[in-house]
Amino acid sequence: MNSLTFSAVCLCLLLSSSTSFTFFLPSSTSSSTSLNLFGGKKDPSSSPAAGGMGGMGNMMEQFKKAQEIAKKTQELQSDLAKEMITGTAGTVTVTVNGQQKPEKVELGDMTLSAEEMSEDVKKAIDDAHAKSMKVMGEKMQTLYEGLGLPGMGGAPEQ
Repeated sequence: MNSLTFSAVCLCLLLSSSTSFTFFLPSSTSSSTSLNLFGGKKDPSSSPAAGGMGGMGNMMEQFKKAQEIAKKTQELQSDLAKEMITGTAGTVTVTVNGQQKPEKVELGDMTLSAEEMSEDVKKAIDDAHAKSMKVMGEKMQTLYEGLGLPGMGGAPEQ
């Protein structure tokens, strides 16, 4: 498993508890271990005789990358929870946080019929949710680019 695949899998596991995401991983990966086992070209710097750690150095690098991804993802989730996003329809305003959790509903014109008020509330919720998903997608794209994980951004699938 290459470093990008390992990092992507770790990120998937970290984020799977709160929101669903769709990631596309490479369909085939080559293993340097299998090449070495069957007479493939060996990297002299990775041999124990050369003072290297073999595959352990690469594994430690991947582990550090996974820890960095976990830390930055937690920071992003915390920032999103603090960010307030509003959606409106008619005289109704709905506020959600960056994790799409409702925070506040304000009803303006109370002379509307129940059906009209219900429709405005639904539209305001949809508006707030769409805006929140866009904000989250943009912030996640920035996170991915900062971690060197290209092509994994955009708004998550609903």
